[in-house]
This record gives sequence, structure tokens and C-alpha cells, in this order.
Amino acid sequence: DIKLAPGVTNRGGLAIIGTERHESRRIDLQLRGRSGRQGDPGESQFYISLEDDLMRLFGPDRVARVMDRLKLEEGAVIMHPWVTKSIERAQKKVEQNNFAIRKRQLEYDDVLNSQRQVIYDRRMQALKGERFHGEILDMLYKVVEEIVYRHHGDGNVEEMHEDLRRTLALDYEIDRKRFFDLGENGVHEAVFEAALDFYQRKRAALARPFLESIQRLANSDAENKPERVFIDFTDGHRGLRTVVKVEDVLTTQGQEINHGLERTTMLTLIDERWTEHLRSLDEVKEGIGLRAYGQRDPLVEYKMEAFRLFKDVLEQIGRDVVSFVFRAGPIVDKRPRSAQPARRRSRMDRKRAQTRHDSKEPSYGVGNGRERAADRDPSARKQPVTVGERVGRNDRCPCGSGRKYKHCHGRAG
Repeated sequence: DIKLAPGVTNRGGLAIIGTERHESRRIDLQLRGRSGRQGDPGESQFYISLEDDLMRLFGPDRVARVMDRLKLEEGAVIMHPWVTKSIERAQKKVEQNNFAIRKRQLEYDDVLNSQRQVIYDRRMQALKGERFHGEILDMLYKVVEEIVYRHHGDGNVEEMHEDLRRTLALDYEIDRKRFFDLGENGVHEAVFEAALDFYQRKRAALARPFLESIQRLANSDAENKPERVFIDFTDGHRGLRTVVKVEDVLTTQGQEINHGLERTTMLTLIDERWTEHLRSLDEVKEGIGLRAYGQRDPLVEYKMEAFRLFKDVLEQIGRDVVSFVFRAGPIVDKRPRSAQPARRRSRMDRKRAQTRHDSKEPSYGVGNGRERAADRDPSARKQPVTVGERVGRNDRCPCGSGRKYKHCHGRAG
């Protein structure tokens, strides 16, 4: 509220002068309400021209024609009830138009709101961890079904094998005769069982070493034992970090590591894909109005496009989540060691590396043996490279022919 200074009340209070009328009567009434607040005196006066945007775009033309017939002078003050009613009718037209726009916009937003609810429900399931491992298996079932459907119709056994290796890191072999004898559904079930067995063995291989480390940490006499542990995972392209409680790791016999990986993967990929989906919907909304020229309802077209895009997003999230948890392995922090212990362990490390290389057991993404030689054997050092003096292209060739280097031995360069 505008508080009147001493002496203003005796002079008539606050006076509001408006140089035009707003499109909305509510705004005009708010401006008028600045005067005469809380019993204080005041008055308001608004001026408008028949050439203002409100009257020019929404006002009736007959008012201007009547004023022309009266032959009023330019700039003359008109205080006629017709003008007041014309202003009210013009404001009603604008308000009705704005209401229709807001209602239409709300219908567009309802489409996005329903999709947002589905995404938030999935995020909440991942956060709470309620039956979330079953969700991963359902995604795996759909991913395997899609891969088999893509290749079985054309009999592409080799392509299906490569697709499974690329997507799930699953080396599944099947001969062509059995491939056709089982049929599409039979191959789907067989591949799913193999993928499920592979994933269970990988979970066990991932949980075992972390459980041993956490048990040593819990049984140690160290002070300020951490309550949570950070673990970094990567599939060779993407890196994610998950946080697990030490108590949960001990309670679940190390399986909390796998649960944390699944939760973090789901949350991260949902956020990424949902952000991209929102950008795609904005692009669709910008140009969807042009379909009205083809006698099609833009809102119906927008709903169809949004549904198709959202379906693709859910399928992509499922593929990405399953692919990452199948192919990801922990990133082990290799701390530097002293030179003397490294020399004593040098031969042992080589034998151990050779044993890992000759072993037929899959790594399941854990300790996948992609370390550099310097990481496996810290005593190994690169030999220095000796670089001789460079010969210019126009210098004499060192071979003694007397010709320029570019016309002799430098010709190939």
C-alpha cells in the first residue's frame, strides 16, 4: 500500500492518472485501487485514444465512424457512454482470447505432465530400491527380445552373436540348425537364460572382492571408519560413481555393490534421456502449428508425436541401462609403489599376468586385464629413443650420391 504523507489527505489524497487502458480489466482495477486505500481519499482518471492498440485491434469500427459523422475536432475530448462500453467489449474480447490460449497451452502441458509422472515414478523406484533388480531383469528380457527379433527373421546368426557381444558383452554361440529349429521364441528364451546366468555370475564376481575389502576395513582397528564408500565404474565409454553404505555391503554379502551400480545407472541415464526428450518436445511444439494448414489438429498431432518420442525414450533407457550394467567394471586406483618392492615382485607379476592371459574364465568386467605394462610391472621402463640430425629436403643426401635429399632417399617422403 502507498502510505500518504502528512498533509496529503487534506489535499484530496492520491490521484491516479492512466494514459491508456490495459488489455485486462483486472490490471486497470489494480491501478485504480492504488488510490483510496484503507479509507484514504483519492481519485483516478484514465485517458484513451481511439488509435490505441486496444481500440484499433479489438474495438468496433462503428464508434470511429460515429465520431467522424459528428465531425469532432482532432484531439477533442470524448466522454460518451458508447466509448466506455466499446472499451469494455474490447477488453472482454482480449480476455476471452487469452483464456483460449491458456487453455490450449494447458492441454499441451498435460501431455508432458503425464510423461513426467511416469519418469518420476521410475526414478522413485530406483531411489527406494523396491524390487528394482526385477526391473533390470524385465529390461533385459525386452532387450534380448528386440535383438532376437531383429536378426532371426533374416537368419543372421553371426550378426546376432556380434550384437549380443556389443550390447551385453555376452559371448553366446548357437549353430544355424538349432537357431532355426528353436524358432524365434525358443532362441529368445535360450539367449535370455544365458544372459541371466552370465549376469548372476558377474554380480557374484563383482561382489566378492569388495566384500572382502569391506570386511577387512570393518575388522580393522583404524579410527574414523567410513560409513560410505565411493566406487567408480566404467564400460569403456562412460564413467559413473555410486555410493554404498558399509553396513549394507556387509548385510547383503557384497550385493549392495551391484544394487548401487544399478540404481546409479538408472538415475543417471533417466536424467540424460529425459533432458534430451524435453528438447525434442520443444522442437516439435515450435513447428506443430504448421500442420493446421493440412487440415489437421495441431494438438492431436502433438500428442501422437510426443507419444512416439516418449516410447522411444523408454526403450532407449532400458537398452542403455542393461548394456551398462552388463559391460561395466570398477575402476581400480593403482597407487604408486616403491622401486625395491617392485623389483622383488617383478617376476611374480609377470607369472600372474601370464596366468590371467591363459585363463579361460571370463572377467565379467572385473579386472579386465587392460592395464598397461608399466601398471602391471612398475619396474619396467621405456627405452630412450635416439633421434639423429634431421636432413633438410634441399640438403645433400647422406648416402654420398651428390644429389639433393628430396631427389634421392627423401623422394618417398
